[in-house]
Amino acid sequence: MAKKSQDLILRDRLEFTLDSTGDLAVVYGRVDLSDFVSTTQNKGLSIKEVRFQLRDPSVPNTGSMQGAVCDDSVLSAGGTDFGVIKMFAATTAYERGADVGIASPNVLCVVEKKTTFMVQGSGPNENAFWNEYFQYGTPDLHPDGYTVVTDLLIGVCAESANLYSSKRLELDIMLIAEEVKVTKDELNEMLIQAQDL
Repeated sequence: MAKKSQDLILRDRLEFTLDSTGDLAVVYGRVDLSDFVSTTQNKGLSIKEVRFQLRDPSVPNTGSMQGAVCDDSVLSAGGTDFGVIKMFAATTAYERGADVGIASPNVLCVVEKKTTFMVQGSGPNENAFWNEYFQYGTPDLHPDGYTVVTDLLIGVCAESANLYSSKRLELDIMLIAEEVKVTKDELNEMLIQAQDL
């Protein structure tokens, strides 16, 4: 949460719909930061934290998602199923979610919600599943904050998240940031880095 009196807390929400198999090619929402950034005025925003919350608005009382993103209803004995929903914040629009990782340029954070099912037989207690939630957050990847001078892109994509096939989901976003002055050298470095992509 905000640690300094000058920290800003910004919020937004992105809606997306998975296809009939629980897949989603990467889609983006844009967080408008134009009130806080300007290259002509050397104004930037140091983003300290990005928080995500996946929501299912069809759940009437809570809007909460289930722990799993896929299920074993399509599996036979010996089969496995793997589903994932990936979320990330970046200043570059990547064409494929598969190209986004913690080593990708201009990526602030990456979050993955995964489920793996294994059907070992047809009897009781012969199935196994586990859920994982990996968060490579801004404090981990950019401990001093990630300075931006443009809007922020929020990407989401999915693979075999069949528990939510053809469903409309929501991704809530919260940013904790601080307004900063950006030097000409820092601006030039950002422009050079953007041209290298």
